[in-house]
Amino acid sequence: MKKLVLLSAVVFGLVFFSCSSDDDNGTDDTVSLVGEWRLTNVDFITMTEGGIPASDGCIVELVTGYEFHADSKFYFILADSERPLFDPYAKEYWTWEGDGKDFKIEQTNPMSPPYNFGLNPQNIKTKQVDGKLTLTFQSKMGNGSEANFTLVKEPIDKSKSPVLTDSDGEPYYCGFFDGPR
Repeated sequence: MKKLVLLSAVVFGLVFFSCSSDDDNGTDDTVSLVGEWRLTNVDFITMTEGGIPASDGCIVELVTGYEFHADSKFYFILADSERPLFDPYAKEYWTWEGDGKDFKIEQTNPMSPPYNFGLNPQNIKTKQVDGKLTLTFQSKMGNGSEANFTLVKEPIDKSKSPVLTDSDGEPYYCGFFDGPR
């Protein structure tokens, strides 16, 4: 009888443990980055002036979104402009690796285009906001500035530039690449 009670307790314990273990591992919260991400905000922590061909603030002002492809290709999508900096689809400029918890974007040739867009994001967070997946991270930029980035997983609208703030939290606009006035 003691063996039957002990055996029942062991079986009950195993069933209880396996059920709770399934509950813990039932969801995978890793976010796929593959797809289009619209860049909505860039909030500078530090801002380095100058640089080639322009400051980080002037360059990022042109970026409307990111395209992550399953084959590790990556594209920065630029706003419609009368004076485009370069055609992001002309060559394979960037690759990416990782997932929604840890990723990096590498420029395959730092001299082409004439600005290193590569990013090594830190403090990556994803969450649902108004039914849309939002990605935030912090990264240093090509000319040494550092900023917090906010992206939304949705089709990229090349007519919508991101909202930029300087290191004091004030709205920032460079306009370096604006057409002639």
